Amino acid sequence: MKNDRQTAVLQIIEETAVETQEQLMQLLAVRGFACTQATVSRDIKELRLLKVLSANGVYKYATADKA
Repeated sequence: MKNDRQTAVLQIIEETAVETQEQLMQLLAVRGFACTQATVSRDIKELRLLKVLSANGVYKYATADKA
């Protein structure tokens, strides 16, 4: 379950400019992963995601290799 959710997190941030943990929770829910903000926060930490400035001037989550 955790591995599936974290794989979904990586897919979501690759496809969508995710700005907040709340937005990420909603996008995970659409894919069938009901989770709390604390779970999303742990996933972000374990996956070592970063907040980077996007081309349109907003911060979004990205993997270190995309930073």
